[in-house]
Amino acid sequence: LGVMRGATLHDLVTPDLHVRSGERLWQRMTERKLIWQAAIPNGHTDAVGHPRGGPSHVYGLTDDGRAFIDSLGAEPHDGTFERLIYRPKQSPNAPSIQNLTHETYISDWCASLLDHIRRLPHLAGVHIQRRYAVTDASGATVQTLGVAIVLAFDPKQATFQRVPWAIPWLSAGIIERQWIITRLALEVDGGLTAIRTLFDLAQRYAVHTKAGVYGAAPLGGTPKPVIITLPGPRWQEVAHTWAFAWPDSSAILTSTAKSLHPDYGVLWGEYISLARSPFKLTTLLGNSIGPIDKWPGLTRDWTTKKAG
Repeated sequence: LGVMRGATLHDLVTPDLHVRSGERLWQRMTERKLIWQAAIPNGHTDAVGHPRGGPSHVYGLTDDGRAFIDSLGAEPHDGTFERLIYRPKQSPNAPSIQNLTHETYISDWCASLLDHIRRLPHLAGVHIQRRYAVTDASGATVQTLGVAIVLAFDPKQATFQRVPWAIPWLSAGIIERQWIITRLALEVDGGLTAIRTLFDLAQRYAVHTKAGVYGAAPLGGTPKPVIITLPGPRWQEVAHTWAFAWPDSSAILTSTAKSLHPDYGVLWGEYISLARSPFKLTTLLGNSIGPIDKWPGLTRDWTTKKAG
């Protein structure tokens, strides 16, 4: 996922640790130069708009960290290790605040999805990759997805077969015949992208969907584009541009103001279908996991505690 906030790392990776213990862990890894650290404003302000509280720390993988992962054999060489996002530990400049803010928004969105979807006992596998390269038959890159996401569900698995807070990664690439597969492609518009570029992006998805170029592993099929943009006029602009560029699109759209449900994260945010106008409300995963009123019952056995 690239750059991540410390709080996001805690929720996703170390939910069984105290927050301070997690912070000490990240600090030790930073001192060993396995990860790098930078600070961004935390976004909190007082009544008159002045910053309140200290900055948020964000972290990313270094080249030494990547080499350490390789030495442990923690990631298989099936393309997973090769796709790890990292930067040199000796890099003289931290990424810009604007870039870090954009990057952490994407990783926060993905982490929220992972945090809530892992609460389902029948979640059988997950693949998620930033800057996913789509290639044609010759191996040439024809498109780079913002984030490629594959979620596999086993309808026969009614109870947890793993530590509940663990994420069952699809690193082995095995897809069982009875699994239900959902594929998503996340694209985030920060409001600075030219409308013509967004139009071209929608048409690229339309052409490649029709041509069937998304079939190569690990994506393994056509994804549903998930577009996130700013609220207000920009939302309207992006919605109509995308719908005009790709009529009967499979894409869905939300805004940064509506993508997050207060209790269930981005999984149950407010999305609209861009298939036709007038646009209609829809859900991120469609019918894959049932309606929201069933969610508390489906996730009742989830816990962050280790067995025993």
